[in-house]
Amino acid sequence: MPLDKELYRWAYEQYRQWNEAELIDRALNAGKLSPQKAWRQYVELWEFAMKISPPPSESQRQQHLAEWETYYDQIQEFEAWRRKHGKGA
Repeated sequence: MPLDKELYRWAYEQYRQWNEAELIDRALNAGKLSPQKAWRQYVELWEFAMKISPPPSESQRQQHLAEWETYYDQIQEFEAWRRKHGKGA
């Protein structure tokens, strides 16, 4: 099925106008959001991004797990060092 070029142009123009309006709104309202509302907006954006992002590939998943294992091992080493040297609580 061929792409409807006019529909694509129309949709792109609508998106461009919406994006421009968003930027203007952000500039006009900068600093007016409470920290709670700003955080909520950030969380909602993150949740939206997670919904539309493709799932990680198997190799990405394996790399992520390996990174967590490395991090955990480093924390264990640090805690052992801290206990040995009597640092902290």
